[in-house]
Amino acid sequence: MQREAKKAVNYTRKFQQRVVYAVMREGFSIASICSQYGIDQPYAVREWVRREMKKRGLVRIPKTLVNRKSAPKAVISEPVNRQLQHYEEVILYQQCLIEAAYQNGTPEQKKNC
Repeated sequence: MQREAKKAVNYTRKFQQRVVYAVMREGFSIASICSQYGIDQPYAVREWVRREMKKRGLVRIPKTLVNRKSAPKAVISEPVNRQLQHYEEVILYQQCLIEAAYQNGTPEQKKNC
């Protein structure tokens, strides 16, 4: 009996960022995010998170404070939270622009980066 081969699925960079932010910022587990977004490869999500953590110089996935009753909770006002979300969107947009410019660049320009 032959096994059915699964097709490789490529996710966009924007989708990967959304999943990584849900894990790192919101504190969801990788398993719950995989079921929520319909991802069959939790190891891929784990690799995305590790890559993002390496960029930020983090060693492990930050744990959420919501699940621990005795842990102090950080209170961020709504205007500050909106501003932080705006900054994250701007950074993500600029990263996309930089990646697009790099892909469209000549080999000589890529060597200088």
